Amino acid sequence: MQVEDRLFSIAEVAERLGMSKDTIHNWIKAGRLKASRIGRFWRIRERDLEAFIDHPPPMRPQAQAERETDDNQQLGAKR
Repeated sequence: MQVEDRLFSIAEVAERLGMSKDTIHNWIKAGRLKASRIGRFWRIRERDLEAFIDHPPPMRPQAQAERETDDNQQLGAKR
């Protein structure tokens, strides 16, 4: 018999990771964080959250490029 995983809400995951609920929801929509819809609510299995924490998937290329641009602009402002 298989033991059931604990299910977390978006709010619980956000609190655990120190992120906003909107960020968690965006990660789910983008496919970065695996989640299931149960009725109207998203639920994240404990094993999927642990996998995300241990090995976060890479950001999309556009988001990575935007982050690098922001970092370069901040470095230029400090010079």
